[in-house]
Parts: sequence; C-alpha cells; structure tokens
Amino acid sequence: MNNEELIANDPSTVEAPLETPRKKTMSEAALAANRANAQKCTGPKTREGKFKTSLNAFKHGSYSKNFIIKTEDAAVFENFSKSFIDEFQPATPSELELLQQLISVAWRRHRIAELIQLRIDKAIDATLAASNGPETAPNVTLKAFEKLENEKPSFARQEAHELRLATLFQRTLSRLQSIRDKKIRNETKLARDSFSLAA
Repeated sequence: MNNEELIANDPSTVEAPLETPRKKTMSEAALAANRANAQKCTGPKTREGKFKTSLNAFKHGSYSKNFIIKTEDAAVFENFSKSFIDEFQPATPSELELLQQLISVAWRRHRIAELIQLRIDKAIDATLAASNGPETAPNVTLKAFEKLENEKPSFARQEAHELRLATLFQRTLSRLQSIRDKKIRNETKLARDSFSLAA
C-alpha cells in the first residue's frame, strides 16, 4: 500500500458528514402558552413605569462611564450616584436631567478637592525634605503654598475651579428643589380643588 491509500483508508482522515442540529418541536399547547406569556412581558406601559426603567442606567453603572476616569472606582461612583437617586427619587425627565447634572458636578468637585489635597501634601513633603533643620508647621505650610503657586496649573486656579463647581452644585440643587416644590404646590392645589368639587 502506498501512502495515498493509507491516508484514504485511515478513519481519522475521513471527513464525517456534517450533522444538522435537530430542531425541537413544540406542541401546539406549549406554543400557545409561550405566545400568551410573551404578550404579558412587553415592558412598562405607564409613563411612570417607563421613567423608572430609564433609571436603570443610573442604578447599574452604565451611566458611570460618562463621569469616571480610569483611575477611579466605578463601584464608588455607583454608590455615590445611588445616594443621590435615593435622596431625590426623580419622577420626571427634567428632574432626572437636573439630578444627572447634580451628580456630575458633585463628583467633579470631589475629584478636584482630592487633587488639591494631594498637591498640598506633596508640597509639604517636598518642603520638609528640603529643609535644613526643624521648622514650625506654619512656616512649612507657607513654603509649601509658595511652591504650589509657582507650579502649573496654579493652586489658586484649581481652588477657583472647585469653588465654581460648588456654586454650580448649589444652583442646580436650587433648580431641582424649585421644580419639586412647584410640583408639590400643584398637586396640593389639585387635591384641594377636587375636594372642594366633591363637597
């Protein structure tokens, strides 16, 4: 036997015919039950239900991709944003939009505050390392801040940015509270009006 005949007769080289997967057949009763269940599971119907499902991006982290940087922990942001959602429980798209702005501003302000603190600590450590002898704490702090003012970006500029974010947070919070107060006043007026009509 030559090599070609050996290869042709070798069972490991023979191509097996491809088997097509068998389709499972459903009984008519199972198919009807499946169709009936599918009609029940079509998602939220009411405006309120649809809005609540729109909060899932907040609750389950896909929202966080817009606000965290690579060195930050997504789980920390999720807990951070969840605390705002739990506190404000937005009920309308405009409340949700303002809440997103509030969370974004608060998160960025915390980030800037942390960066400022890290820069101060680093400048103090560098000042202590460069000192020739014991110095008073206020003198070390003064030298550290002088060092920070000569660096780019300037320390004062970062502090001003933090202050702008804090002001923006307060304005956004006021707008959110104003919308909520107006909604409560309208609901109260509507309840009073319907009570007076019933009497």
